[in-house]
Amino acid sequence: MALLFFLILLAIMAVVELFIYRIHALDEVSLDVHFSTDLAQFGEVIEVVEIAKNNKRLPLPFLLLKFESPVSLRFLDMTNTTKSDLLYREDLLTMKAFSSHTRRIKAQCIKRGYYSFFRVNISTSDILLIEKLSKEFDKSSNITILPEVIDIGELRSLMTITFSDVQQRRTLLTDPFAFSGIREYQVWDPMKSINWTATARSGDFMVNQNASTSMKQVTVFLNLEFYNRKKTDSLLEKSISLAYSYMLHLCESGIPCALYTNGKDILTGLPVSIEASSNLADMPRRGEKLARIDLNQEVLPFADILETHIAHTRSDDYTVIISPRFDLSFQERLIDILPLRPSLLWVMPCYRLFPKIDVENMLVSKYYRWEASGNE
Repeated sequence: MALLFFLILLAIMAVVELFIYRIHALDEVSLDVHFSTDLAQFGEVIEVVEIAKNNKRLPLPFLLLKFESPVSLRFLDMTNTTKSDLLYREDLLTMKAFSSHTRRIKAQCIKRGYYSFFRVNISTSDILLIEKLSKEFDKSSNITILPEVIDIGELRSLMTITFSDVQQRRTLLTDPFAFSGIREYQVWDPMKSINWTATARSGDFMVNQNASTSMKQVTVFLNLEFYNRKKTDSLLEKSISLAYSYMLHLCESGIPCALYTNGKDILTGLPVSIEASSNLADMPRRGEKLARIDLNQEVLPFADILETHIAHTRSDDYTVIISPRFDLSFQERLIDILPLRPSLLWVMPCYRLFPKIDVENMLVSKYYRWEASGNE
């Protein structure tokens, strides 16, 4: 009889315990998972911050914190993490009444883009593990990872070609007695432009930047149409990195640069365009626009982008077409605009083992093969 009474008492306690936890277990419980920054450089190590709080008297003996993160982040510590199409992180802990938990997970940014968490969730149970209780939380934190900056050694030939044209055309318009500022020496700068006083002060070679009566600018057209039947996008990513790095080095040399592309913004769905500027302080904002290009969206025809924006550029501006696509119809479109923009360069990103292509005669002098590291 005593045993029966004890079992009935246990059953009543279990029902009461389950009732209390079912109603109140997830009350005053919060989980905030966010990135330590909203803008990061490619390759930078950031933190994913996980903050859980239990702001009530009821303790939670078993609490499972779960979130899903994009694989564009590489956790330096993969404990409790599973990788497939996403990174699935689960942390099990116990939370006392009125307690909090904070964990900082270091992660490296390994791919350009705009990212957020896919799911942020807490699961708990009653003390006797009779019933599982779950709750979803806000996942509004996002991060923009800027395109990779390509080493200047890989861009030296391209920058030399650019400067040989731009500097030559600016010579007659440059006032040698008017200075617009001082900047760091670049490999293509003439020795006569070195400012020895500024060099002695800084410890690095510095050069005078002459003012011009007319500022010549560079206009970049970035084509993100697929370049092979497999519809791979590795060279499209390389093209975006090339465009960003090219603009960065132009800004460092005081040359304004604008960019138009048929790639669409992941937030607005509109093709990305960047106004002309030579201000280095603008580069993070401009890089952010390139970072938000979504290659999963269908791009606009490149011919339409050319037709729309070429008319708004000056005929004497230096026009650079960055495109891994190289078929005959594409080359014919470039030939069509040569009379309008004779100062034109087609940069074709490819891998070193990629065979040479047939270039139309009229484009031979306008063609530059830029070989990227890696392979398809």
